[in-house]
Formats: sequence, C-alpha cells, structure tokens
Amino acid sequence: MEVEQQLVKQNEVLRSEIEQKSAELVKSERLATIGTMASRVAHDLKNPLTIIQTYSDMLTPEILSKLDSKGKEKWLRLQNAVLDMNRLIEDVLDFARTSEIKKSQSSFLHIVKLALNNVARSYGITINLPENDVMVNCDSRKIESVMSNLLNNAIHSINGHGEIDITVSSDSEHVTIHVKDSGPGIPEENLEKIFEPMFTTKSTGTGLGLVICKSIIEQHGGSISVSNKPTTFTIKLPKHD
Repeated sequence: MEVEQQLVKQNEVLRSEIEQKSAELVKSERLATIGTMASRVAHDLKNPLTIIQTYSDMLTPEILSKLDSKGKEKWLRLQNAVLDMNRLIEDVLDFARTSEIKKSQSSFLHIVKLALNNVARSYGITINLPENDVMVNCDSRKIESVMSNLLNNAIHSINGHGEIDITVSSDSEHVTIHVKDSGPGIPEENLEKIFEPMFTTKSTGTGLGLVICKSIIEQHGGSISVSNKPTTFTIKLPKHD
C-alpha cells in the first residue's frame, strides 16, 4: 500500500513538472515568433526614422537660437520622440537577437554619459551622476543599453519634475550600481511582475525593456533587483570573470 501511495505521489509530481515545462516551452515558442515578427517591423521603421533624425539634427545652434520658446519646445519634443522611437526599436531588436557578450575594462562614468545621449530629457528633471568612477568588467555597449532603459523608466516615473540619483561602488568581488528616482514608487502588486515579458504600466512601449536589462545583467553573471519608496534598481556585476 505504501509503495502504491509513493508511486501515485511521484506520478503527480512528474505530471506537474511536465505540465510546467510544456507551458514554458509554449511560452518560449510564442515569444520567439513574436520576436521574429517584431524584428522585421523594427528594421522597416529604422529608415524613415533615420531621415527624421537627420533633418532634425540639421538645425544648427545658430538656427535654434532664432526660435522662440514654443519653437524650441517643439524641436525638443521632436528630438525626444525620435529618441523614444529609437529606444523602442532597439528594445525589440535586442529581444529578438542574442549576441555574444564581449567584456573589457570600462569606465562606468563614461558608460553613463553615453547612455544619457539615448535618454529623452526634460528641463524639470535633474540627473545626478556618480561623484566617483569605477572600472567595470563588462560589455560596455550592453551595459549602456541597460542604463538607458533604467533612466528612461525613471524619467517616465517622475513625470516632469524630480531627481534621479546614480551611484556606483565596488568591493573585492562586485561592482554595485544603484539607480534611484524621486517618483511615486511602484505598486506592490507590480513588483514581482516587473521583469516579466510584455508587462508594462505605460500607455506606450513594448514591455521588453526590463526583460532585456535582466537578460543582459544575467549574461554578465550578475543580478538586478528593485526596491520601493524610493524606487531603486540595484545591479550587481562580478568584478572578475
């Protein structure tokens, strides 16, 4: 009798595991299909967006200085819209492709400054950079993408006025990065879902940004987590391979 009960119990465990793995496989196949289709659309959008960016960049400081405040505001909105669209396209392409990590010793401060070029800026938001610099053993382009995503999320959360603090520190084993914003925080029920594919609270966006961030950090052998009030994303990267 005991043997039969054990067999029944083991059978139930196996059935549960099979169902779970099957569900994961179906989800993975669906995401792969979505990724392929989205990648094609993203590539098609690249060319017209490049044309818009080129013409926008042709406005020299001399020309911009002659615009009134409304004209300058419209130009800034155009620039930010192009940055947002480029970011969405890069999110989709990063999700659809898995490229090899190419690590080298890189200045974190330099990475952050490059990331700021991909961020939709607002006059009412202050971004405080680290006072110190740390060398990071990483793929600098991919970590730049992570920082761009986190900064854009923070700007969206703040909604016009506030501060974003970026800090970095290191010990013998890890480099630790914090990105903190003065926004209202993340609803508790969303904290566990925040790194899931397609999950977003924004009216626009792919819901892939934080998924890609998590994937990139894990490819580096690190971890990313989030805490609330104030919203703080914490990245830990190994200092050595």
